[in-house]
Amino acid sequence: MWKTFAREYLRFSRKERLGIGMLVLAMLLTNYLPDLFFYFQRRPVAGSDDLKAAVLAFESQPAMNKAAHASHEKEAAPAFFYFDPNTLPPDRWQELGVSERTARTIGKYLAKGGHFRVAADLEKVYGLPPALCAQLIPYVRIKDNRGFTSGRGFPHDSGFTGHRGFTGDQSGYYRGNTPDASFTRYRKKEPPVAIDINVSDSTVWQSLPGIGPGFARRIIAFRERLGGFYAVEQVAECYGLPDSVFQKIQPFLQIGSSSLKKLDLNGSDEKSLAAHPYIRYKLARLIVQYRSSHAGFKEVSDLRSLPLVDEIIYRKIEHYIEIKY
Repeated sequence: MWKTFAREYLRFSRKERLGIGMLVLAMLLTNYLPDLFFYFQRRPVAGSDDLKAAVLAFESQPAMNKAAHASHEKEAAPAFFYFDPNTLPPDRWQELGVSERTARTIGKYLAKGGHFRVAADLEKVYGLPPALCAQLIPYVRIKDNRGFTSGRGFPHDSGFTGHRGFTGDQSGYYRGNTPDASFTRYRKKEPPVAIDINVSDSTVWQSLPGIGPGFARRIIAFRERLGGFYAVEQVAECYGLPDSVFQKIQPFLQIGSSSLKKLDLNGSDEKSLAAHPYIRYKLARLIVQYRSSHAGFKEVSDLRSLPLVDEIIYRKIEHYIEIKY
């Protein structure tokens, strides 16, 4: 019995035998062809004398590079001299060791009406290395309108805003401030006023303490996804907003007469329901399943029968849903 099975199992047609032969040939080629290729492509190995010469040349490179670097540093060492940063041209800044880009940026700052008041103002120049700045400060001599010259130890009232100074990049000469605000005296922020949290735009939100462009965008995006705020406390639910910041701005938040955008509990699809921050995907799926099996919701309070809806969730959702007949 087993002999008959073996004969049937091991019997191949002519095409099958040809295929097996081609497969074996391909396996042999892929196994030995790389060895044959590298055998015929062998390159002569360099003699020991050439190898020794190459090693000696390689070992001598660090010493040569170090000597060349030291020579370059010696040649590039700046020669310090007394200078007034408000009148020094860019090429003279470079003689002091300042990079061409930083020197050009300082020139643009001065051309826009900027002014160095004391030597310590050099520390606020973006791109000026601290070590070089410390070397330059003793050589600063600034003349005021009366012709007096001040140096390092004079009273400091620089007029800078507190950020490091100009950058010279393509976006402008300043980082952190607008061109009109940088290198001017600090101006106190206007006291905040009450705002309507449902209609205020990004600029109005930024007038509040602790609210910058990022938080303003987040609050507005959260408001749009909700369909409007029904309580001031909802602002605290904005992602990433610290409670300390909310406590600061809460006295200035109020709600006007604007209406909320509501979802039709029986007509809205699952995707629209899931996009609401208080509903999300799991509850949206349960809502769709419930209305399919119960011929829709009869009233909004029917939501209480869903497993995921407790009293807290229901009190949040009820402001944003309705049943249209």
